Amino acid sequence: MLSFPEYLAHLDANTHLMGAAAARGLDAKVPGCPGWTVRDLVLHVAQVQIQKADIVEHGHVDTWPAHPEPPTDADPIEWYRSGADRLYRVLAEADPTAPAKTWAEEQTVGFWIRRMAHEAAVHRVDAEQAHGYESAVNAGLAVDGVAELFDVFITGYPDWGEYTADEAVVRVETGGRSWTARFGRFTGSKSDRTYDLPTLMLEEGAEPGSVISGEPDRVLLWMWGRAPLSDVLVAGDIDLAHRLREVCSI
Repeated sequence: MLSFPEYLAHLDANTHLMGAAAARGLDAKVPGCPGWTVRDLVLHVAQVQIQKADIVEHGHVDTWPAHPEPPTDADPIEWYRSGADRLYRVLAEADPTAPAKTWAEEQTVGFWIRRMAHEAAVHRVDAEQAHGYESAVNAGLAVDGVAELFDVFITGYPDWGEYTADEAVVRVETGGRSWTARFGRFTGSKSDRTYDLPTLMLEEGAEPGSVISGEPDRVLLWMWGRAPLSDVLVAGDIDLAHRLREVCSI
């Protein structure tokens, strides 16, 4: 992980870069978010950032505050910038170890400092790609972004379900780090819903059938569906690379 001041610096830089990209036009289509325009992207990010600022500033530890509705008479970019500035201020003033409501196992303000830094970086790329250009994601942040995917998004399963492993193993290598995980499926039922989803479990030392590697920002953006498979290197079974992307997209 990076330090909390580093996450905050990346959050600040990427939210400003996203605002600059969005200002080029709100009607452009966002390749990484099919069906969205830049306007949709800006409103989504603003809603997410304002909600997380509410969680931290008002001490939500058990319940979720509502997503804010955009003012009908507000300029979307100005509303976004106002929310981004508030999020940065609230997170910068908060104790990272303080409790905070999250959807992950970790329930701290620090979780949101890390998560919002990565949210801002990926969606900044979305806004730039909508206008035909893309600036690189900082290498250190990108490596940590890959780690975050494995930490909280694509591995493990809740204790009310079951994991069934299969024979396939994949490894991702970038920035001097690596993650090896075995494919499987998560199944279970909760609140009248039945789940049957592909997932992964970390299994360091297992022999991979495919190794995906490349520059940190290429690997990160490929895993998030913002870069093509041709931007990374695949050694071994290419079908396992496609399976990994399937898990990342859920």
